[in-house]
Amino acid sequence: MSILEPALAQKFIDKTAKHLEYNINIMNDKGIIIASKDATRVGNFHEVAFRMLEGTRDSGVVKEDQLYLGTKPGVNLFIDYKNRHVGVICVTGNPENVHSFANLVKTSMEAMLEYEIQMQNERKMKDKTEQFLYYLLFDEASDEGIAANMAEKLDVDQAMTRVCMVIKWDPALKSHRILDGLQKAEGHSHHDLLTTARNEDIILLKSLRADPGEAIRDYKEKIEAYVESFLSDLPEGCSRENFRFYVGSLQNRFLHYRKSFLHAQELSLQVKEKQGICYFNDHVLNYYRSLANIKAYNEVFNAYEGLLSEEEKKQMVEIVEALRNNNYNIVYSAKELFIHRNTMLFRLNKLKEILNLDPVQKAEDREFFNELAYYFKNKR
Repeated sequence: MSILEPALAQKFIDKTAKHLEYNINIMNDKGIIIASKDATRVGNFHEVAFRMLEGTRDSGVVKEDQLYLGTKPGVNLFIDYKNRHVGVICVTGNPENVHSFANLVKTSMEAMLEYEIQMQNERKMKDKTEQFLYYLLFDEASDEGIAANMAEKLDVDQAMTRVCMVIKWDPALKSHRILDGLQKAEGHSHHDLLTTARNEDIILLKSLRADPGEAIRDYKEKIEAYVESFLSDLPEGCSRENFRFYVGSLQNRFLHYRKSFLHAQELSLQVKEKQGICYFNDHVLNYYRSLANIKAYNEVFNAYEGLLSEEEKKQMVEIVEALRNNNYNIVYSAKELFIHRNTMLFRLNKLKEILNLDPVQKAEDREFFNELAYYFKNKR
């Protein structure tokens, strides 16, 4: 397959040469005119270009008195890509008048060719990356061998620990600018895999350290530095409030990445109002609570229904949430509820007396107390 495609060649002529007085022809590696200002010449054989490419003619200069099949007077020059002749470009006219102009056109054509091929390769790589991500995250029957083969083609290190991030953002913004910003942020690696889901969420499979101990120990610090780098250099029109980052579970096998993605998704449903970064590992209890339906809780806690009034149940839920938010500090918890410390202690002591539980002093009582409050909250 020829590197020099007709569409690309014609695009060059349409953009560069349509307002010029000279005709320009572009020939492929077989000596066929594939693009021209003169549309009637497209598809014709160009003898001089063919001879130049096969090595039987040194000069591409054609004078008025020289006759060659499909060729008019002018200057023909090689189009080179990576030190290889891939075609010929011709500027028609008196060779003495067009020679310097022909060199300029040749250089411009080669620059455009190199740029377009680079963009094509990047698009292909992006397509392969998206295929790989979709295979890992959305195909329930994915195979580790197939995943490993796809990863090898993308030069993706299989040994790395990774975590999936679901990034919620304002869809009114331009997605390509956001993706560019994420790729340019300090801490981004070619081992990171990035795509946009069908619902416009951005999915980032973030690579961490190869050593699992270091990855687990440092992952929050690494993610926070990366996100801060991205947020500190947002495109014009964007603000920090436009983004929410949900970080799933840490995984070190291809077929487990889907779990990290699902955990990040579940987190985004649980804490929709949260801005900034939200980590699944900080919400493991809520995740496992979500797996158990209220019927399972009812089987454990139904005997406690009649012990408390509805107002006492409501107060218990509020107290538990405040205590958990403040590491069971009574003073700070009371401030969160906008009540006096003594009022907080009175309500808590009343619950302790009714239930014969001491959630402040006894860890085992605290676990039961928390789950009973969760049951009361979700039973209503």
